[in-house]
Amino acid sequence: MPINSGYTDSTMVVGAPQALAIAEKLAAAVDLPAETPAMCDNLDLTAWFMDGAAKELAAVRPGPWGDDLDTAFYVALFLRAAQHPIRRGCPIVYT
Repeated sequence: MPINSGYTDSTMVVGAPQALAIAEKLAAAVDLPAETPAMCDNLDLTAWFMDGAAKELAAVRPGPWGDDLDTAFYVALFLRAAQHPIRRGCPIVYT
């Protein structure tokens, strides 16, 4: 569903279940580890990646996710963003 926007970027509305399906495919492609914070409070996910826990885990359990922690961070961010509204019962994402 196209949405008018004052910006040159495309804007669209998509349901969280559809966004979740895509995010889950990305998470599987980078083999995101189970230790990635799932129920995140404010900045927990960011802190896990930026404060060193993710880097330490990548050192002992390497894989595609650990080869590029920046990409893994954004995959995890979009995955958790899609899961959050479903848990809260409001599955709409506006971008």
